[in-house]
Amino acid sequence: MLSNKVLLATDFSETAEKLINCLDELKGLGIDEVILTHVINVHRSKVVNVDQFKETNQEKLEKVKEKIEAKGFKVTIKIPVGFPASEIKKVAQKENAALILVASHGKGFIKKVFLGSTTYDLIRKSKRPVLIEKYDNIEGEAQVACARKFNKVLLPIDFSDCSKVAIDFVREMEENNFEEIILLNAIESSSSSEDLEKEKTKAEVKLKELAKKIKNNGSVDRVTVKVTEGAASDNIIKIAQEEKVGLILMPRTGRGNIKELLLGSTSDRVAKESPIPVLLISC
Repeated sequence: MLSNKVLLATDFSETAEKLINCLDELKGLGIDEVILTHVINVHRSKVVNVDQFKETNQEKLEKVKEKIEAKGFKVTIKIPVGFPASEIKKVAQKENAALILVASHGKGFIKKVFLGSTTYDLIRKSKRPVLIEKYDNIEGEAQVACARKFNKVLLPIDFSDCSKVAIDFVREMEENNFEEIILLNAIESSSSSEDLEKEKTKAEVKLKELAKKIKNNGSVDRVTVKVTEGAASDNIIKIAQEEKVGLILMPRTGRGNIKELLLGSTSDRVAKESPIPVLLISC
């Protein structure tokens, strides 16, 4: 991990408020300090009293700070002014946050939970890992899905350099003591059934080699491998649900020298559509 800090971005919505409940499990990663951040989104074309906005938001954040401190964390409040995604990125870099914690958003009575525009922009721009919390809709209310997130983790692998970065990220998290990591490779297309079987066999051999290296690191009790066929994003979400994992951990980009997360990419679709929390890391 980069540091002992997590940036918690809030817009005072119901879903953002429930992020506080997810902080305890981050202690296993060595996190003991929270950078509590709310961005005042002011369009240049509008004349507003920024100082008044800051004072109002400071009062709100102080109440949130008290709840977080009660959990044993040191808390620092930041209220930048500008475009949310850009300002969150700047604060995370300046404060050397290990990761950024954000929420999917509920609309109306939380009938549908979706990836908000700020989160969507953030995962495109941030070089820091972004942990996107997800929610269950229980009797019209958003219930955070953060329990035991790091016990069982799904790690999609496409054997790119970005995949290596994801594996290194996992191996550095020695304090966490994962119970299980599932390595998944999805073969999206093949010229024939015979070639498909060859590709599956080859992928399985590579995954087992990676599994051995991870286990030798000593921080994981069990590493299993899976090879599937079809669209990678669909398979990632399907396996994550079938295996009841607590987290999907994957790089923002896959094969190729893509400098920015592209619309429709595997990581983009998983971030938007997965009902399970997603941790995206930059490569």
